[in-house]
Amino acid sequence: MSNRQQIPHGRKRTNSRERIIDAAIDLCCMEGVRHLSLDAVAERAGLSKGGLLYNFSSKSALLQAMVTRHVETLGAAVAQSSIKTACDGQPNARIRAYVMAVRDLLAGKGSAPAGFLAAIAEEPQLLDPVRLHNEQLVRDITDESESPDLAVFAFLTVEGIRSMRLFDLSPFDDPTLLGYLDKMIDLLGRAETPPIIAATPGHPPPQGSVG
Repeated sequence: MSNRQQIPHGRKRTNSRERIIDAAIDLCCMEGVRHLSLDAVAERAGLSKGGLLYNFSSKSALLQAMVTRHVETLGAAVAQSSIKTACDGQPNARIRAYVMAVRDLLAGKGSAPAGFLAAIAEEPQLLDPVRLHNEQLVRDITDESESPDLAVFAFLTVEGIRSMRLFDLSPFDDPTLLGYLDKMIDLLGRAETPPIIAATPGHPPPQGSVG
């Protein structure tokens, strides 16, 4: 199922900087990465080339802003989900908030990844801050989870889903993926870690399990 035709913006922005980023992402969604030029972005944003350059002095600066938008969109969704998980009395609140955020973005078509893909395709070094972000995220998830192994398992599962959608490789449609994410959220809300996850290298299997 292709995700590249989805336009993820729910409302028209008045801030010219945000409109430019929206326009760049829209172009990637509709016409592909190769059509991303400053002239095309300016035209779609309804600005002059000079107006675009006032906000972004180069294409590299625009690409960096597209990566930042991608990361901040998920961060804002996680913060919103954390409000729910912090007070519901269930375990593994941090990772549940993360999975909920990804699920909500997927359900709302709000995380179209074409802009992110365009940016890293042209400038792979833009992935460096994303790697650092993920490293810190995993530390936070494991430190704050009652079931650290399950939390890491959930993180890897969700990132696998996001990566498949990023490259349009998922064999599942979105409703199916939403169903699996719901099951993961339910599993994380339980106190115990399933034996198949607990019996990972470096962690002895629970008593009574086979292995």
